[in-house]
Amino acid sequence: MTSTSSDQHERITENKSISAEEEAFDGDDFLARREEESLAHMCPKTREAVQKRRRYAEEISVCKMLLRAWQVEHGMEVDPTQLSEEELADRRRITLCYAAALEGIGRRREGIDALRLFLGVVQECFKDSDEQLPSEEYLDVSAALALAKLYFKDNRKDYAQAWCDGILNKLRGDNGCCSVEDTSDAYHLAGWIHIHSDDHTRAYQLWTEGHFAVPDCDTLRRQYKKRSVWDSRNDEEVTNPLLLGEGAHGDGVFLDEDFDAFVVPEHNVKQTPALALFCRDTQKNALVYRTRHPVLTVEECASVLKEVDSFHDECREGAWGTVRHSSVKTTDVAVEDIPALRPWLRDLLRTRLYPLLRAAYPQLADGSTPGDMGNRVRVHDAFIVRYDAENDESYSLPEHSDTSAISFTVALNSQSDNSNNSTSSAFEGGGTWFEALGDSSKSGKVVEANVGQAVAFAGPLRHAGFPVTKGVRVILVLFLYIDQFSYGGYLQKYAKEHGECSACEDGDEKKDDCTTEEQLSTPKVRPSGDMPGGFVVYNQTVELVGMLNRRVESVLD
Repeated sequence: MTSTSSDQHERITENKSISAEEEAFDGDDFLARREEESLAHMCPKTREAVQKRRRYAEEISVCKMLLRAWQVEHGMEVDPTQLSEEELADRRRITLCYAAALEGIGRRREGIDALRLFLGVVQECFKDSDEQLPSEEYLDVSAALALAKLYFKDNRKDYAQAWCDGILNKLRGDNGCCSVEDTSDAYHLAGWIHIHSDDHTRAYQLWTEGHFAVPDCDTLRRQYKKRSVWDSRNDEEVTNPLLLGEGAHGDGVFLDEDFDAFVVPEHNVKQTPALALFCRDTQKNALVYRTRHPVLTVEECASVLKEVDSFHDECREGAWGTVRHSSVKTTDVAVEDIPALRPWLRDLLRTRLYPLLRAAYPQLADGSTPGDMGNRVRVHDAFIVRYDAENDESYSLPEHSDTSAISFTVALNSQSDNSNNSTSSAFEGGGTWFEALGDSSKSGKVVEANVGQAVAFAGPLRHAGFPVTKGVRVILVLFLYIDQFSYGGYLQKYAKEHGECSACEDGDEKKDDCTTEEQLSTPKVRPSGDMPGGFVVYNQTVELVGMLNRRVESVLD
């Protein structure tokens, strides 16, 4: 071979080698570049969603491969007693990742099936009461908890409760059988299942039990704190006389002439399941009450506001926060966080507000009463809300219903009377809008209250904070439940009997089937003052969502 031919041969060989290397390298590199190019034109939110979905798809493929390999080695039907801890942990890790990835791409039922297969309970019973759980000895808490979470998210709360009950029974016998995180999540979820069935009493019993099982869990500690603050009298906490002096109804006696009753018109009765909470014969369709005279004097309200301002100045650097997320800005503070107001609210409830409820709502749907002086009533949540039309634009609250049997608002400052005598702190607008009180099915009615007046209403009634147009409006808001009175079943039965969807008064998502295409294209302010699509979500619900979607270990990591 000549020198020239030899050089050409070497160059060809070298080029082929380079070409082969480029081809081997360019495959993955080319796909990566194409993926980046396809994502480049997307907004960040869409890009993140696409990337998540691709990762879920990859996890599903890898999990399927690993599960097939595991089954080849161990068989389809496995006796857990014959597996080592390492083998069981390996299968658990793969199954949890597989179920989470299926949930991530909208294949929840397949995720449920995968977890049931792991737990050895393949056949789903027609009735949750017939659900055959593994024995406590062989119940895998992590997998059972993941299954309960998926059932909860799938709105099959009875199945979620059945599995949570099994988990808690095992934890009561062996608190060290799983991680601290799983233990706290199990109690947290179990309580929320009962909140969703409107059984607050049982929910707080479980959260209190969970607090003592996992004392370091902030979520369970906070729920326990509410019960210890509102249900127990602390002799070291004494009400400042300026906060609760000789205000109206200090004797705790309320008669019919002491408040205005707002009745649900007959044409709105069918779509108002909240009527089911009370005895129809005694309630006579009246669900909203406003005191004709203040339950707090002007001076008492001013003293309360002074305490609220002092708390924010001393503890929050003058800045208000919020206990809610909504489609509009909101500012509020939990009363339990302000030490000076704890004994004040306990005394206000005992001497004025609970007796008012006993008079306004004399008989519940189960034939019982709120107590001789309202002493069966308990605080679920209590907070001071500020609507500011001019400074931070927290001027209203979208349509929603409360997680309570009965709710309260008490006005803590004055409404402007458009005269020269109005104080500088007076506001214009505001009030609480109730859909069911309107002359037509959708118009609603605004119930206003001046300083010191209280408005009580059934929590499941759909309502909204009507916009404040000028100044600052400050109110006390209370969500109350009645001990040992679970009312969820009454709401569902009423809605079923009257052909109404229970979602009409459950949460913040409400569909209006009468909305036209023209109205959708040109959305208008609702009679409540709310824009279409408004929502209210409390921080506790945000915590719940975070717990339900807690990240599991990935097989790709």
